[in-house]
Amino acid sequence: MAWHMNAKYFESCNCELGCPCNMSGFPSHGNCEGVVGVQVTSGERDGVDLSGAKFVGAVKWPGAIHEGNGEMVLFVDAPNAQRDALMPILTAEDPGLPWEILVATVSTIHGPFFETVDIDDKKTDSVVKVGDKLEVRFESFKDPVSGEPHEAHMVLPNGFIFQDGLIGTTSVNRLNADGVTFDHAGKNAYYSEVQWSSENRMAPVVG
Repeated sequence: MAWHMNAKYFESCNCELGCPCNMSGFPSHGNCEGVVGVQVTSGERDGVDLSGAKFVGAVKWPGAIHEGNGEMVLFVDAPNAQRDALMPILTAEDPGLPWEILVATVSTIHGPFFETVDIDDKKTDSVVKVGDKLEVRFESFKDPVSGEPHEAHMVLPNGFIFQDGLIGTTSVNRLNADGVTFDHAGKNAYYSEVQWSSENRMAPVVG
């Protein structure tokens, strides 16, 4: 089924600042534990308007993301019609990047849990919360001399999630839901505005 969405994108993980996964494919500390939060600003699937939907995936991978075997907790905040439209996208039943790749690296999904997702969108000073189960508080970098905000970007022309992301850090980055936990304040974070669709697909494997 064809779909598309424009969204605000919030990411935090346990990697050091900049996140080497985007350069070499391997995380700072041998494993990856992170949060992806999404607030849809516009979009559609099969006649269903996706605007306003929010969802969060918190994932623990035992190694690098591309090595797979991840365990994800999925939260969705949307009316019933949007839930029915979103779930085939988020589980890659309806292919399209980035979920087509991300879901392929996950072995276990907890949920989806249909709960309130609170997002205070202030770019690299945003907050993403799901009750007492998940909280991420983003922090902009500060110039060490002037104390003014210091803007840094990760530019990935061929990135399958984002192409230009503001880099920041976190003062809080914790998950405790359905037996899955982590706590990684002070590590890497990204903020971006993204465009995803079913027309953007994985390249075919040749060989």
